[in-house]
Amino acid sequence: MQSGYLPCIVTAFDVIGTKDLAASGAGSSQMIEMHSKSVAKINNGLPLHSHGYVWNDSVLLLSYMTEPMWNKQEFFAELSEFKGFIEQQCELSTYAISVQGQAFPQDMVGSAVFNRQIGEQPRAVVLKTSSWAMANCFLIEKKLGHYHADWYIDSRITKDASLPAPVASTEIELLPEKHKRTIHMFKGFFHMN
Repeated sequence: MQSGYLPCIVTAFDVIGTKDLAASGAGSSQMIEMHSKSVAKINNGLPLHSHGYVWNDSVLLLSYMTEPMWNKQEFFAELSEFKGFIEQQCELSTYAISVQGQAFPQDMVGSAVFNRQIGEQPRAVVLKTSSWAMANCFLIEKKLGHYHADWYIDSRITKDASLPAPVASTEIELLPEKHKRTIHMFKGFFHMN
């Protein structure tokens, strides 16, 4: 691990079918409702996640829970419960991609942002998520989205976790070194097993 970089897990959630609702305006209404429910849940729950980001039809969660003794069952249950909450509250379907990576050092990103605000919000927000882990989420979506799974999870996260058998597994090259990593794909929820 590079000095100052923090081990992390980045999980990206994406709503399925938003583009199909764009012309009617229902897609925008759906996104606004999803934003409201997601922000409330992130602010009042998810103790195993440090930060959450919401935009368009997506949510990005950051967890620093990667220590050898962390409780993977609680971690996956929290992710699964969040997914179920959003789907039930907003009457939509999502898929999630989880990748283990390293978050940028705090002092590296902090020095690049000036403390300017518009109203109550900073003018610029630097995502605390790892750039490579986040980029790998998009890479996994592009290469494996045709599987139409509910979950795409980096094998480094699933190792020694008591999860159901994946519906499929495949190796893909991930950034930054393009080493092959196995991505396991699952259907359903983990907190209900």
